Amino acid sequence: MLKRSIVLACLFLPTLAAADNTKYFGYFGGDYASSNPASPGSDSFAEIKDHINLYAINFWSGDTSPSGKTASENYILGELAKARAAHIHAIVPAYPFVFQGTGTGCRSMDTDAARSWASFAEKMIDQGYFIPDDPVRSTVVATYLVDEPNGDGCLDDINDAIHPALQNAINAIRHFAPTGTLPMASVLTTDFKNFKRGIEAINWVGFDDYGASDSSWRDNMNRLKNYAPGKKFIVVPGAMQGCAGVAVDPVARFQNEFDNDPDVIWMAPFLWRSESQTCIGVRDVPQLRATYTQIGLSTKTAQCDVSNDAKRFCHGTDISPIVNYVLSDDALSP
Repeated sequence: MLKRSIVLACLFLPTLAAADNTKYFGYFGGDYASSNPASPGSDSFAEIKDHINLYAINFWSGDTSPSGKTASENYILGELAKARAAHIHAIVPAYPFVFQGTGTGCRSMDTDAARSWASFAEKMIDQGYFIPDDPVRSTVVATYLVDEPNGDGCLDDINDAIHPALQNAINAIRHFAPTGTLPMASVLTTDFKNFKRGIEAINWVGFDDYGASDSSWRDNMNRLKNYAPGKKFIVVPGAMQGCAGVAVDPVARFQNEFDNDPDVIWMAPFLWRSESQTCIGVRDVPQLRATYTQIGLSTKTAQCDVSNDAKRFCHGTDISPIVNYVLSDDALSP
């Protein structure tokens, strides 16, 4: 029995150092439906799954009623089924469960946050999508807390303390033991100074500043790093052509940061989908599509080669015959 236990322990021993070396590539809003699909009914995931290693599930109806939360649970679990079947990690949204507020307005205190988050997280665990403290083998590797929490002042610090609604949301995630160490992510605006305490509480932080010059973007990146020492960072290149409020930012700027700063964990181009025939995303800009596809493939290959566990996750290696053999009496025969 001792020999059998040792073999099983070796088979399932997590590769603890692997997560520290992992980088992710995946479009922000990877689940947004394309308004300009290649064929009717196609979705973004089907088009990007070959070259991403992080599926960013960001869609939300804006309904925070009990029935709305149930609908959000069911939707996200369905998207996680796609990710797991494709052997791709995912980041899931927290905001449908831990805030009140519509999709376009301020986020506010949700007194039901702890219960609704625990309900959702338990389902992720029960259905095998989330393995606590094991990002190498878990489909879910992080949660997206809330988008641009400093963009409208609704969640800014109050009297040099984290906003109560934000703290309540974070507590719901942190106080549920299985998600106590799950990384929380957020992309901010560049108004960092009124969100210092909020930044301190978030694990992966980035900002969007579409159309900024190289020097302006670099200044903002340096400011964010000063506000957030020891954090992991998200870089968000604008990647839409002919659209108001978004530009096609220089890819090299973000790729250099992604490749050379070990603390940059996620490159999240915005956006894959096209909004219309004239406002188009990566999918319909051939050179941009080719560039990001290559970056994604390289990132995915590197992540899959980090460890044996990572290889098994990426390629879906079925080790159950080995386990069955170890558990059999034949394994103990001389």
